[in-house]
Amino acid sequence: MGFDIAYQKAMREMEGISPHVVAAESGASFDGGKFTVPVFNRRFLVYHPAMKVEEVGGDAPPPMWLQILLMHYLLTADGTPISGMWITYRHLPGAHLFERRFTTSAIEPLVKAIDNDAEGFHRASLALGGTPMSRSGDVAFRFLALPKIPMGCILYLGDEEVPPSINMLFDAAAPHYLPTEDLSLLGTYLSAALRGYRI
Repeated sequence: MGFDIAYQKAMREMEGISPHVVAAESGASFDGGKFTVPVFNRRFLVYHPAMKVEEVGGDAPPPMWLQILLMHYLLTADGTPISGMWITYRHLPGAHLFERRFTTSAIEPLVKAIDNDAEGFHRASLALGGTPMSRSGDVAFRFLALPKIPMGCILYLGDEEVPPSINMLFDAAAPHYLPTEDLSLLGTYLSAALRGYRI
């Protein structure tokens, strides 16, 4: 029910946008009555004013939460430049409301799947379009989750005394492009994709 309400609200708000302004501020392209929005290594079409969402080359409609996220991205984007400064999820506005869900749906499943497999994490990150980044940790990759939302993912290998761990980072400008709740879903998407799931 919650997704249904959010979906209808986003649809109504999308009716009032100026598509070319939104394209300029979001980094998406707008042509022929549709936005093209890259999400990691996939591309989605958001039609306007027809208001339909589909994946380029996809057969089934994207899940409703992803359609909402794409509309929220276009609605929230304000053109703020990417900052180049990384922050953790807990430093996003209002993150305390969603941090536990972010941890259980994004971080913990990925740690369990990757464990100490640095090479597997490296391969999965490259396959998802990631580029190596210089950070503390054993393996670190930068991803362009959405045109104006870079994300980082860092693997810290474990040993006999310390278990392996993973951290996800967001560019500090991310709240100018998505609400904090949606950024937790973006983390869930990244986690699933690195584990080999298509959602």
